[in-house]
Amino acid sequence: MSLLKKLFSADPAGLEKKADALYSAGDYGSAKLAYEKALDTAPAEARPDLETKMQRCLDAIAHRRIDEAKAYLKQGAIELATQELEGALEVAVGQAARAEASALLDGLEAEDARTQAASLEMTDEERIAVLMGQWEEGQADEYEAYGDDLLHALVMLHKEQADDALAQLESLLEIALAPRYLWLEIGRARLLREDLTGGRDALERFVAVMGDGEAPEAQLAANLTLARLADDRGEFEEAMRHFEAAVHTRPDDYRPYLAMGAFLREKGHAEEALDVLRTALELSRTSGTDWRLLEELGLVSEEVGKADDARRFFEQVIEFFTNHQITDFPPPTATSLARLYESAGRLERAADMYRALSQGSDRERHARYHFEAGRLLQAIGLTDEAHRMLTRAEALAAGDDEELAAQIAALMQP
Repeated sequence: MSLLKKLFSADPAGLEKKADALYSAGDYGSAKLAYEKALDTAPAEARPDLETKMQRCLDAIAHRRIDEAKAYLKQGAIELATQELEGALEVAVGQAARAEASALLDGLEAEDARTQAASLEMTDEERIAVLMGQWEEGQADEYEAYGDDLLHALVMLHKEQADDALAQLESLLEIALAPRYLWLEIGRARLLREDLTGGRDALERFVAVMGDGEAPEAQLAANLTLARLADDRGEFEEAMRHFEAAVHTRPDDYRPYLAMGAFLREKGHAEEALDVLRTALELSRTSGTDWRLLEELGLVSEEVGKADDARRFFEQVIEFFTNHQITDFPPPTATSLARLYESAGRLERAADMYRALSQGSDRERHARYHFEAGRLLQAIGLTDEAHRMLTRAEALAAGDDEELAAQIAALMQP
């Protein structure tokens, strides 16, 4: 039974009992929604207790997100921790939860301010030390031969002073006996100046002179950049050549396979894309979950007619986000999953997906998501909730999408 089925009941006592059970099971989000629904029809004398229980759910959600943030902080994942703490502040009602989230968030902001200040105060010598720590052995040997002029150019490039950096790098090119890594830096500088032709030429020269096993991460990045540039020019075969080179550079890394598979799917080669993405999936087993890979596998499985496989991949994406207490699902996953649920006759689950999207960050399509949720809710007889969703859709679509407005109006006819 779907979440919507559980919630849309007219019996407030029954809903409260279900909500109590959900809370006891630790499903605080569902419990909060159930208490809200019970409040819609509860008698006046029961409302204070329901409101207290609903606020208890909100604080439980906030504390869970605070715990997630602390776990992220231990891993050094500052952005994810910040997202969790901001989410906790949005829902917290109790002073204790709000104070704890605010204190942690203030600490992160203070640390960020100190980091930025330190970055602003970083000397050129410190920048050089950071850059040198990232060099391959052969790269360091080559750069040493260029002397201080190369270091000064890289400092300017690090500061995004691309014009001055490029002028210095190209002057070094004129005297270099056997430039290799120098082409990589020139390519970066030219692309930073939006010289796409010059940047492509430099990166092509870089990958051409590199041997197998040399600077694999730099070669991977260069080849993927060249593939993107070829795609922008509409050169399919050239793009594929660079994707294949990226795979050759890092054959045990799932990332070049993912990039190639996504490219093949976008170009209409779904069967080939599926083979490549399956390889990526096998290679990713030891790298942790990459939801973008799961989404690509879902999209391409749907395209080749493997609806059950597609559904399973999309559900894994949704599971990844919900496990991190995030309900702002990727629209390609959620809309595709809703479509598959509807095709299978699971209208309530399809409505769940559109309802989640209607509260997400894809605000430009909120009217459409409210409409789709309302349409499905109406089809399964949940008329009150359908009317609320369609009313919101009507307000959001007004004046922006005449066709959608007409569809909404047709459904709202008595």
